[in-house]
Amino acid sequence: MCRRLLPLALLFVLAGCVQLTPRYMQAGGYDQAQMLYESGRLDEARRKAQEVPARSPDFKAARRLVGEIDAVSAQLSRRHMELADDYEKAGIYARAIDEYETALKFNPANTFVKSRIATVRDAIREGRRLDTDKSDFKVKKADKEDPEVEANNHYIQGKLYLESNAYARAIEEFSSVLKYVPAYMNTKELLARSIRERDLAVDRHLKTGIGFFEKEEMEKAIREWELVLELDPANKDALDYRYRAEMILERLRKIREKTTVERPL
Repeated sequence: MCRRLLPLALLFVLAGCVQLTPRYMQAGGYDQAQMLYESGRLDEARRKAQEVPARSPDFKAARRLVGEIDAVSAQLSRRHMELADDYEKAGIYARAIDEYETALKFNPANTFVKSRIATVRDAIREGRRLDTDKSDFKVKKADKEDPEVEANNHYIQGKLYLESNAYARAIEEFSSVLKYVPAYMNTKELLARSIRERDLAVDRHLKTGIGFFEKEEMEKAIREWELVLELDPANKDALDYRYRAEMILERLRKIREKTTVERPL
């Protein structure tokens, strides 16, 4: 089963159902983490993936899996937050607390959920109803500047861009995440990875372009440097090389035009 196509709902159905089968016991750390993930045991899968050593050939795949688990956890946390809000508005406070606690399980760093749990518990203890029209969650939910919501949105977009090798956009998204929540999940690691992979791609395309330039294949060289500029729009070397190649092409065009005009009939 492809991890990326695993429906979120399936996580609830399969959670806790994976068995310590011979296949699981004989598998390596990364494969065990993947099996746990596909069975909905997110915390165990995350821990198992994080245990994969840096020297292992599966290390990069394990780090990507950790990122996928974090993204799924953030989405599940948000869904439980919204369900908890519905229960809270309906005055079903016990169920609201259950849902908030489940949201917190998927995202333990969510300070807002912690505050809502405390607020609802106080209401139950004091035997009073919360004013749902003025509830903090309603305001935050409608407010585009809710840090947790915005951080999660940018985080998911950043992962999509990173997976599609759109490194410049991924860097923008992950940088935005850190502006909202400076320690949001593994964003710093993903940002560093985006920068590292962008720099490698930039270096590769820049050198390939220079190779074409030296062989006087200007069109191919320009295409390589334009790929560099898609990844790093302010790259001075690519801008300079592209300008030089374009000037050479322009001179060649003028020479061809002049030769055509002067050629005797």
